[in-house]
Amino acid sequence: MFRKKNISFFLLCQVGFWVDFAIMAGVVALPFLILEHVPNGNTALSGKIFAIQMMTYTITCLLMSKIVGKSKNMLSWARWGVIIFAFSYPLYPFFPYKNVLYVLSALAFIGMAISWPAFYAWVGTETNEAKRQRNLAFFNIAWSLGFTISPLVAGPLYDIDFRFPYILIFGVSILSFVFLLFIQNENNLYKQQENNVSPSSKNEHVGDRTNNIFLYPFWIGVFLANLMTIIPRSTYAEHLKTLVLNKELRFLFEEAVSPILTGDPATKFSWPSAMMAFATAGVFLLFAWTCFWKHRISFLIISQGVCALTFFLLSETKSIILISLSFAVIGANHGLTFFASTYYSVNNPTLRHGRASINEGLVGLGGVVGSLAFGFLVDKYGVSMSYKYISFLVVLVMLVELLIYNYLYKKVKLLDDTQNN
Repeated sequence: MFRKKNISFFLLCQVGFWVDFAIMAGVVALPFLILEHVPNGNTALSGKIFAIQMMTYTITCLLMSKIVGKSKNMLSWARWGVIIFAFSYPLYPFFPYKNVLYVLSALAFIGMAISWPAFYAWVGTETNEAKRQRNLAFFNIAWSLGFTISPLVAGPLYDIDFRFPYILIFGVSILSFVFLLFIQNENNLYKQQENNVSPSSKNEHVGDRTNNIFLYPFWIGVFLANLMTIIPRSTYAEHLKTLVLNKELRFLFEEAVSPILTGDPATKFSWPSAMMAFATAGVFLLFAWTCFWKHRISFLIISQGVCALTFFLLSETKSIILISLSFAVIGANHGLTFFASTYYSVNNPTLRHGRASINEGLVGLGGVVGSLAFGFLVDKYGVSMSYKYISFLVVLVMLVELLIYNYLYKKVKLLDDTQNN
């Protein structure tokens, strides 16, 4: 049983890697596909399509939260989800029309919304807390490595032929489906284990009160983190392309433009995109073996504050190195927030699937607001002005998080004092 479980977990990590490899290949290629091959394509349309993807993802995650959790085999939903994705998302370049892209986007992310909560619920079935933390980290590292490597492949492929990234997406999606066929179903086993837990322990999971103090602020944080990651992914490509075409892009502050920076804008965009994902993976690796980040709101607030300054920098810089470092900061914040929010979400075994679905739904909601609202703003006012607004939004959300944290902390402290007396 132990060996089969380890093999299944390894295969699930493979699935996470290849599915997000496919998604990120599309993220890198899509803005350029819209700008260059869709009639009347612009950044606003790019933002709308990303928003449809995230909106569909959010709604489906929330609708499926109770259904999938009650299934005898939660991964059967994941298999269907990957198949739906495989036969919709890779069709973008072959039907480059606005309304068709809307429909394909909705279908593809219905598939992803069915799949990802099931993945995390499967990882969360591990009953040993320390091992669950490590498994969660390894799975997060796996998919974030897919995000890291994919842009470096998809960008150059797009510059060769705009259809090549999507052909690759289809291939790796089918490969992911094959891996899913060989993963052991753990649902029944862990339901039996949970039935052996005493009722009082089920109703009040160890540390659940303390867990919930941080769960809700970090859910808000994961919304904000995904808003901040989707904005540069969906809106910065056109700005970077303009810098390349106008020969304004520099490595740092040198006077003369390097020949390396004068062509292939999709390849140039792949560099900061890869840095963002690499930073996310690095944080996941750090959190796998440490505990200093647990139950500390200060890490969330400091990280978000740095991101607010980063968007000011992105609005002004023409340095590909500073752009890449800024993307890395945003990616590191995403890694910190997502790992912690997911950890708190699956900490209670009886509530893990519903909470994992809500967590993934907030991921999607951040993507909706970020891509739709800021896609419109960037198209109308440009990066220089629009990105400065993000900093003010971040500060506002930070204040909301602190208010909620303070309220929950006082509430739990009052309950503890009452019980002790």
